Amino acid sequence: MRGISNWRLRLSGIALVLATGWYLPWVYASLNWALPWLAIPFALAVTLAAVLMLIAVVTNWHRSVPVERSVAHGLEPEVLVIIPTAGEPPAMVYATARSVLEQDYPVTRIRLVVSDDSHRATIREVVARLRHEFPASVVAYHEPPYRGDPARRGAAKAGNLNSVLDAIDRYAPGVEFIETRDADDLVGDPTFLRQAIGQLQANPAAAYVQTIKEARVSPGDPFGNLEPLFYRRLMLSRNATNSVFPCGSGLVWRRTALEEIGGFPAWNLVEDLQSGVEALRRGWRGIYLPIVGAIGQTAPEDVPNAMKQRGTWAIDTVRLMLWGNKRGLTLMQRLAFNEVGLFYALSFAMLVFILVPIFTLGFSAYPLVSTPIEYAVRLWPYVAAMELMLIAVADGIPYEELWRFRQLLIGSAPIYLKAIWIALRYGAHRKPGYRVTRKHHVHAIYLREVWVQAVLLVGLVAASGYHLARQSLLLSADLGSLFWAAFLILALSRPVRNAWFGVSFREIASGWVRQWVIGSAVVRLLTRLF
Repeated sequence: MRGISNWRLRLSGIALVLATGWYLPWVYASLNWALPWLAIPFALAVTLAAVLMLIAVVTNWHRSVPVERSVAHGLEPEVLVIIPTAGEPPAMVYATARSVLEQDYPVTRIRLVVSDDSHRATIREVVARLRHEFPASVVAYHEPPYRGDPARRGAAKAGNLNSVLDAIDRYAPGVEFIETRDADDLVGDPTFLRQAIGQLQANPAAAYVQTIKEARVSPGDPFGNLEPLFYRRLMLSRNATNSVFPCGSGLVWRRTALEEIGGFPAWNLVEDLQSGVEALRRGWRGIYLPIVGAIGQTAPEDVPNAMKQRGTWAIDTVRLMLWGNKRGLTLMQRLAFNEVGLFYALSFAMLVFILVPIFTLGFSAYPLVSTPIEYAVRLWPYVAAMELMLIAVADGIPYEELWRFRQLLIGSAPIYLKAIWIALRYGAHRKPGYRVTRKHHVHAIYLREVWVQAVLLVGLVAASGYHLARQSLLLSADLGSLFWAAFLILALSRPVRNAWFGVSFREIASGWVRQWVIGSAVVRLLTRLF
């Protein structure tokens, strides 16, 4: 591994620690105990946000990237590539499989298995077509046991993958490396297998190699599917602390590591995060390789599908944080994984931070007792330090992406709170239901799905308008609360606007006009007849 210079990040981290020490004790000393119902949640929210940011300082202190290791031409080992499918369009599965066979790796060394959980004849036809087009390759069609069958180890994707592992000697006897690739994920970098397997060969203690995942998204990535801050920056820090976890696709495993953890775990909704923890706590290493290993042919771009996917990730993370077996993880690994869990718990703080300006502007109810000058002197150095820390973590990622990250965090707070509730309600021994993320968009108006965000947005606008109507903007208005209200209004506007993303209002209006014309014609006809 090669360390990456990140002195800016360290300096901003030190500044954040100092600013937290300047701000947080003052908050505790200034709480408005006349309004405990507002002061206590605010104190908890501020504390939660501060703890998460301080953990981020520690976990991002080091960054590293692996030295490039590519398998030499002519020395390529055999690799088993598993494409699990559960209802994806056959054309999508075909495109993914073809991209696997067309990359810079000999097709004679690839054992490709399409594992069909939907048991469709059309997928058999896809496999037959691939065999015809790539006669030198080995392409197999596999049918896992039906769900509920005692022979199946895991209900969802884990069960599908495990069924291939159980039959591995039939498809790829003696193979040392196993790639798992989602049925909608094309190969990105054509040297993906060559580089990923090269890393595993050069690092005998490495269990898996995870690469960058991208997707085909609409301009501006309105649903935040690309997540460059995570894939292109935070994973560098995880690489340094050996806390990289699998992300389901663009991933190559070492077979012996998979066998040691008992295959793909089925305790959680999806297998990727937990499988990484199981390997790491047994002393294995995970490697992050900063090349694009997977490009999704589609990504969730309607509200129900996007909410479903992010809710699933949140449920899995919270369940693992609360009840998962983490024995054997180092302190840094525990901090890194708890950081992910606290990220979802931060949704409570986000909700409090949204409600506070509504109460301050609309009802003159404040969680703190302070003068405006004292408030500014304590708060703004802390805010500036957090901003510098975020910019340093991003390290060159456009600020537009950071704003999108904020919009996603704030707008997803109700989703994450619901996910936390579901995880708590089901507990450690009952698993919530799971359904596969749709691979097509259903564009419609989804106001019911974002009603919480919409109500909060309207509340902020109404409270701001009420305050401005009663106070002089230059002489007596609460400019601090107005600033935060405007910031949150802009942030919440994204998830609310996403509620009708992809909808053509012109087509809707045309449809209404057509219905009115047809209805009027029918009424006139009936009037003449009767």
